[in-house]
Amino acid sequence: MTGVGKGVSENENWRAVVFIRTLNSKGLEISIKSNMPLYEFELDIRNFLKDYIKRGTVSLIIQIEPKLEKSPLDLQSLIRTFQTFKSLSQELNINLSDDMAFYASLRYAEKKEEELSEEIKSLVNQALFQALRELVQSREEEGRKLKEDFTERIKIIKANLTQILERKEEVLERLRHRVLERAKELGLPEENPTVLNEIVFLLSKMDIEEELTRFKVHLERFENLLNSEEEVGRRLDFLLQEMHREINTLGNKMPELSKWAVEIKVEIDRLKQQVANVE
Repeated sequence: MTGVGKGVSENENWRAVVFIRTLNSKGLEISIKSNMPLYEFELDIRNFLKDYIKRGTVSLIIQIEPKLEKSPLDLQSLIRTFQTFKSLSQELNINLSDDMAFYASLRYAEKKEEELSEEIKSLVNQALFQALRELVQSREEEGRKLKEDFTERIKIIKANLTQILERKEEVLERLRHRVLERAKELGLPEENPTVLNEIVFLLSKMDIEEELTRFKVHLERFENLLNSEEEVGRRLDFLLQEMHREINTLGNKMPELSKWAVEIKVEIDRLKQQVANVE
């Protein structure tokens, strides 16, 4: 399910900003980017996200900035290194100018990448929690819209299913009539075993009661899951596959009802596209 969230946490030393976005996906894929190396802390973040998000492509951006301006150089290290070079040149009797010693010292005086302190981790966790809370609200709003869309499509499916239920007996009656008319042309009475067997055989080929029963059961389960607070995305997808199979078989058995069967399949396909957004 798609959604976005942002969280900010800061103290007198640091400011942490977390942006999170989720897109639709059948599995769970997490991408984390940061302007500072996260080291083993990234694993903790991934595990934390998995507690809240079960499906989707998750993009997480973490920005950590110092509140106070800091020199890119370690000045004490620069001084010590410079003095070391000068002392070494004197001991080795090498002509080393102050400029050369200074430039050589600069290479060793750059500050190493800041490691994440517990202070910074705490700020990131606070910002991440805020971002997730905003994300959940965003996804809940989308979930309400999705549920409304599901409800409307189920109404369309039920309306077409009602048409099938009302017309199937008409189709079967016309079939009986055609067989009996053909029997009359051949001079056979209605009670003739051949005529009766033909009617029974054709009616059995067009019997759609099992498909209708299973379809209605799957549809009822689908509606019940829409009101569930659990993770239902995969189960909804499975039920739609089963409904598609039943209505496809029904249409093949009774082509006269294919108009309404096709309309149902169209709505099932649309539901499947939307179910990809549900966890």
